[in-house]
Amino acid sequence: MQNDRETAVRLLRLSLIGSLVIPVLLFVYAAWLNYRATYRAADERIERSLAILHEHSLKIIQSTELALYAAADAVRDHSDQSIRANEKALHDELVQIVSRLTQLHSLWIFDRDGKPLVASSIFPVPQTFTNADRDYFQAQVARDAGTYVGRVVLPKVAGDPIFTISQRRPSAAGQFTGVTAAAIWPRTLQQFYGEIANSPGLYYALLRADGAFLARYPTPSAPDIRLNAQSQTMRAIAANPEADVIFIVSQLDGVGRRLGYRKLAGYPVYLLAGVETRVIRNEWLRNMASHLIFGIPATALLFGVIALALRRTETLYAEAERREQAEATLRQLHRMEAVGQLTGGVAHDFNNLLTIVLGNLESAKRQLKTRGEEEGSRLARAIDNAIQGAQRGARLTQRLLAFSRRQPLAPQPLNFNKLLSGMSELIRQAAGERIEIEVVAGAGLWNAEADPAQLEATILNLVLNARDAMPDGGKLTLETGNAFIDDAYAREHAGVDPGQYASLAATDTGVGMDTEVQRRAFEPFFTTKSSTEGTGLGLSQVYGFIKQSGGHVKIYSEPGHGTTVKLYLPRVHAVAEERNAVEAASDLQGSGERILVVEDDAAVRGHVLELLQDMNYTTSAAENGDAALELLSNGSARFDLLLTDVVLPGLNGRQLADEAKKRYPALKVLFMTGYSRNAIVHHGRLDPGVHLLQKPFTRDELGRRIRELLLQS
Repeated sequence: MQNDRETAVRLLRLSLIGSLVIPVLLFVYAAWLNYRATYRAADERIERSLAILHEHSLKIIQSTELALYAAADAVRDHSDQSIRANEKALHDELVQIVSRLTQLHSLWIFDRDGKPLVASSIFPVPQTFTNADRDYFQAQVARDAGTYVGRVVLPKVAGDPIFTISQRRPSAAGQFTGVTAAAIWPRTLQQFYGEIANSPGLYYALLRADGAFLARYPTPSAPDIRLNAQSQTMRAIAANPEADVIFIVSQLDGVGRRLGYRKLAGYPVYLLAGVETRVIRNEWLRNMASHLIFGIPATALLFGVIALALRRTETLYAEAERREQAEATLRQLHRMEAVGQLTGGVAHDFNNLLTIVLGNLESAKRQLKTRGEEEGSRLARAIDNAIQGAQRGARLTQRLLAFSRRQPLAPQPLNFNKLLSGMSELIRQAAGERIEIEVVAGAGLWNAEADPAQLEATILNLVLNARDAMPDGGKLTLETGNAFIDDAYAREHAGVDPGQYASLAATDTGVGMDTEVQRRAFEPFFTTKSSTEGTGLGLSQVYGFIKQSGGHVKIYSEPGHGTTVKLYLPRVHAVAEERNAVEAASDLQGSGERILVVEDDAAVRGHVLELLQDMNYTTSAAENGDAALELLSNGSARFDLLLTDVVLPGLNGRQLADEAKKRYPALKVLFMTGYSRNAIVHHGRLDPGVHLLQKPFTRDELGRRIRELLLQS
């Protein structure tokens, strides 16, 4: 079916190519030639504009220099006092110089402190201000800067924006005595630019080497604007200081342009001339339109018919393929959902049975003290074997629940380094004597959030898998660190969110995995071991737990080069807290506290009552929620703790606990379950304030959880 689809699409594509390839290639070639010609014409226009601007700007600056020389000669034999004394005559002489040059706003003579001595535009000059802060003045103070072109500013005596060209006034001994300055109207340059801009989209500017504009067309809204060093124009000038033609997107107005620049000969000033790329493109499109009038309609129609047929065929086949993939995904989801439902349904009853089996085996083992030594030893071995089998069944159920992401989790802030430190002895025992263990603890490790008990089980699963991959011995490295998953990685790995993670990598020197084994490694019951060596649920439990915790797990491996399994758990900013659990057997004994046990399975209920009474608790029992509420409402006895199964006929355990807490707010509640459904677990996490004991449990586990809860304030 897939081959037939590919053949049909291929034939349509060949037909499309065969009918259009020559006309399209000719049209593309013509378009390419015309495109190049259009841009060559634009570049030639830019070069001509730059030549005109160069002559115009050079004439303006050179004539301004002559005016500066004339002004300097007028005051050359005068001291500052003499200039002030002859201000009127000197003012008139400067006015005569300025009148010959239309671009000049005014001429000024400043003393060494920046105060005006005489000016062409005002008489008498005010003594209330100084221009020592202007860049054109400061540039001449320390050294002779030659002809210096200043920035555009607003005059301190009012008026339109100007930029100033200055020269140093040296004494006969060469010492700094002040500045001669010529103020130029940018508007005169901008008027000239507007006159030569005979079509839309043209751009002209006069730019200082530091990026400050002196004049610009179209006229800017602000008087003093500049380009930063990272703009495309300034970077191009830095790379090619004399001249070039480039494409830019303007930093100032966001317009794309073909821009040429040229350095004004002998001055730190650049001329800019440009054409908007939109205008060039439109001109090219207008040229190409003439080619489209004749011959193109029929070719386009044929192309459109075949393209439409191809598109519809591809859409039909793509839709069919998407439907097949969706159906396959749906079947897989249904299969996994069925496994999950079957797991959950079996887990409750199976864990109840295991609770009874393990409980009675423990009870039987405690009663062996009355037997003879030989008989007791034989029975103890048999009971130990039975306990081990029941515990394997319990672990199998927990792994199934973990894979289906239905195990109840009690996440809390934790630190991988502290967790590994506390597990060090357990890890070495699990790995065996032939495996070298190295722990590389990352510095400044972030905290993560996870269920500590399940995370310990996950790490042990990785250790056991690594051990089995190194039958002749080897090295296992556990390394912690901080990681950041970016958007690109997240897009390539479905179900992974970008962000900060704490990571733990388990690297072995074992046999490694090929690509197919890596692809199936997390599948339940998939294993490369023999049927007597494993169930294939170890990595499935790892995958299910990490995913349920909001994390990510990745395998890196090559046959013969070992394997790395890397766990990622989302970073949390909360502080990891130490848990002080009740451990000693002597701490498990009660002090006569009253406990109400609610369990619908009579065998489980009887076993739990026996364990509690053996630990010196006063007990009462009920088989369902209604019976428990009657006992709570009796009033003859106040209970210290409610120990209830979650799955009950009628009121479930959560509903019972909520009602009991309304009546007795101080009542402590401990849930026990083999499969919690949604009564106390949502999104895979225990509801806040919920305390849960997972079935099957031992006498010590039951006693420890009760003591921890009763000791809470």
